[in-house]
Amino acid sequence: MFYRTKPNSLAAGIISELEKLRIYDCHEHLPPERERLASSPDAFTLFSHYCQHDLYTAGLDKPTMAKLLWEPGDPDWKWRVFKPWYEKMKDTCYCRAAHITLERFCGVTELTDENYRAVSEVIASNNTPGLYRRVLRDVCGIEKAINCDGIPGDDEGGLLAQTVWAVGASSASELTEAFGRLPGSASEAAGLARLRLSDARRLGAVGMKIFAFDTAPVPEAEAEATLLRLKNDPTLVLPQNNPLNNYLRLSQMLAAGELGLVCCVHTGYWNDYRELNPSGLLPFIREHHFHRIDLYHVGYPYVREAIMLGKVWPGVRMNMAWTYLISRRFAFDALDEMLEMLPDNKIFGFGGDYYVVEKIFGHLCMARETIAEVLAAKIERGEMTLERALEHGRKMLSDNPKEFYGF
Repeated sequence: MFYRTKPNSLAAGIISELEKLRIYDCHEHLPPERERLASSPDAFTLFSHYCQHDLYTAGLDKPTMAKLLWEPGDPDWKWRVFKPWYEKMKDTCYCRAAHITLERFCGVTELTDENYRAVSEVIASNNTPGLYRRVLRDVCGIEKAINCDGIPGDDEGGLLAQTVWAVGASSASELTEAFGRLPGSASEAAGLARLRLSDARRLGAVGMKIFAFDTAPVPEAEAEATLLRLKNDPTLVLPQNNPLNNYLRLSQMLAAGELGLVCCVHTGYWNDYRELNPSGLLPFIREHHFHRIDLYHVGYPYVREAIMLGKVWPGVRMNMAWTYLISRRFAFDALDEMLEMLPDNKIFGFGGDYYVVEKIFGHLCMARETIAEVLAAKIERGEMTLERALEHGRKMLSDNPKEFYGF
């Protein structure tokens, strides 16, 4: 029902086997369930997170989009405004996940003049306590999800394993917000950041989220000079690639490893993606071969740079989070190539990467479909047996993240 794979094909049979697995979801952005329950979701909520970017690049202005997607309002007005932009982006992978979600939870395959009100009613009626458990465990078969925007210690009854964001150092206010005061020196900032990570670890955090900026060593004197600039001008906002931020990033990556936290690294696609080429991690990885690094999004668009890190260095894992939403073609090709290049413990097969919990189902279906078609193609080319292909599928979606994160 939710897949484009031909019925009775080899890939369809593999999907059926993948659906039996208990999934370890390697990347989400879920707010606490209580925050979701306090909101007023409707049909248009399903076209926020990621779909919003296609709406914006199609030409929808941000203030109008905010009213459509995140604010309560007249559904008739919302539909009139939304419909022409929806028609422009409804064939993207971002939108496909929303459509699969619509089909599973509302019984329709897309929004229309006839159903947008009924869909809104279904979404609102399901916004009740236990929503996360019903969607994640009961519908998706997810045993645990690694969550990047929650609060350490808030595991939603064992459903979520939280990460903690690394502290940035682009402004005085950023440092003050993180530490409660402005540190007296770069080394003091590093010490305070380590204490913060230690506290998060004690509360159950499993990883530290960080961006893949350059990790070349930074002289402490340069970091000190940058901190002095921020002290002297509280209004100054520096680029993220600045000596103090880079110094603090490296110290936090080291501290995370010492404290037993995985370094969860966003690579590639986002804002100025030129700054987030995964190759920037190489100076750190060369010095710390076994440091646990979870490389998000396979570096897109720097795919082969990312794969090379997984190929060469033992501590690096390749995380397919977000990939099937960016481009199913890219995800297929990347996974096909990685299975040729990497040992079978190196790939994490799924991360929904959503703050709208229902949409995780749509993305998971796209992930199963793509994984199954890659594995089926390898079987048909004589590169692996069905038994081995199913073992790869199980490892990607369950065993590998479970082992790496110590669940």
